[in-house]
Amino acid sequence: MSSLGNFSRRLCDSCFDGETQTKIKLWLRWLLRYAFPALIVSAGSLLLILHFIITPQVKAYVEDARLDSFAFAGTRASFSAYNFSTSVALTVRNLNGAMAITYTRPLVATFLFHDRRLYNVTVADKGHRHRPLKREAHLLHTGGEGPYVLDAAAVEEFNKQNATGVFEVEVRLSGVITLGLGNKRGLELSCPLTLRRPPPGPDPDVVVFHEVDCEPDKPKKIIF
Repeated sequence: MSSLGNFSRRLCDSCFDGETQTKIKLWLRWLLRYAFPALIVSAGSLLLILHFIITPQVKAYVEDARLDSFAFAGTRASFSAYNFSTSVALTVRNLNGAMAITYTRPLVATFLFHDRRLYNVTVADKGHRHRPLKREAHLLHTGGEGPYVLDAAAVEEFNKQNATGVFEVEVRLSGVITLGLGNKRGLELSCPLTLRRPPPGPDPDVVVFHEVDCEPDKPKKIIF
């Protein structure tokens, strides 16, 4: 053994007597055998509890929405097709104050009339990270002839609402979000909008829109 090792051993021996050294060794063995594994198990249990208690949540609301047109455009295989054009100012907020939310699947806004799909718009792409407590503003546009047509019941409802110039349209947000280590949940929000046909003339800003909160909802069967 080197002189340095002998010196260290003699120094240790001079600090503690034999009984104290034995107790220290037993204490260290107890830590390695029981305390450290217990800490690891406790940490794992805490992460598991947080996984089930802390759920990723977002809040969404429509600040403004303008209907440019919603009108009959012709027939497709005996079904009625419609032009639908609108602009929607949507805000989405991550309610968690400590962790970012990741979109495991794209966040998609589906525009519906009488449960019939009119248009799809991607709000956030897959993999997008939404920082804690941050609000993200999105301007959604639809335009042109809708890729889907209305059935007879929806056409009847359209004719009724068209006579008043006020249309009930739903924007449905759907996707999958993840918080932290694999804490995943499906996202389904419903934003019911009352859209007025713009009056004729060069000043469409006279149409007043009141902010709408998007409410959590169960997945909905959408008819194409």
